Amino acid sequence: GVPPGGREAAAAAAAAMLQTEAGALESSGALYSSHSLVGRRLGSRAERRCMWGESPSCEEDVFDVFERFVWGRVPRLPWCDRIEVETVASGFVQPLSAINHFGFLTINSQPRLDGIPSTDAVYGWGPAGGRVYQKAYLEFFCPPAQLDRLVRVLAAHPSVSLQAYDASGRRRSVRNGKEVPGDEDRHVAAVTWGVFDSMEVLQPTVVDSDWFQVWSDDAFALWDIAWASIYDKDSEAQRVIQTIRKTYWHVYVVDNDYIAGDIFRVFAEVLGVDPRVVSPVIAPRAGPAA
Repeated sequence: GVPPGGREAAAAAAAAMLQTEAGALESSGALYSSHSLVGRRLGSRAERRCMWGESPSCEEDVFDVFERFVWGRVPRLPWCDRIEVETVASGFVQPLSAINHFGFLTINSQPRLDGIPSTDAVYGWGPAGGRVYQKAYLEFFCPPAQLDRLVRVLAAHPSVSLQAYDASGRRRSVRNGKEVPGDEDRHVAAVTWGVFDSMEVLQPTVVDSDWFQVWSDDAFALWDIAWASIYDKDSEAQRVIQTIRKTYWHVYVVDNDYIAGDIFRVFAEVLGVDPRVVSPVIAPRAGPAA
């Protein structure tokens, strides 16, 4: 059998390895780099069971954990340790909660921004007097059937790009409304940029499909290292988590229309229900910037 503390020691060692591997991602400026380091503190086995369920018996139990995380009722997930301020300010909480309820298990997101003052208290960055922009972005795990529906819907949304990997390394890509052979396409795009006086346009955050594949390997590993490991070997709870790791896809979608796009409209069509309360473009506020 496993000696006392053996599973925790193995999880800690594996998490340390993930942190080392994630160093290259962190230096790349990729959007998914920051939460790839969350493995630095997994919490004790008891803490994780308290957060993520004593004994999940079906995939919907896991959906519920993600949904409660979005509302702040679960402190952290293996891939992300908090809901960002801009997620709340942008009105993303309700639609994120809704799509998690239906199995799009989100671990990263950002709203679109159109010329926000660089001094804005929530969205601003860089020198004063500039303007900042973002493309809407979502990153999530989802079951194969939901990915198939999403790919079909994207045929009518050419502004939305998609990249997906499964745990075995299979790859799916959608560009300009068409699915393209994954091994023939590399997607690199700035998703955050700023315009400032006497400077070239700054692009601090990019998505890169090749780097995303590296992160996907670590992201899938965390299902086992951080989550399945807290349950007894061969238990129903462990099988639920391992089934998700083995069968789900790790996906990002980017809406390149940062002026008039609506990334949640796509999911409304996939689900047949509108997940939004609001999904606004974040436009400059009237009057002086905060």
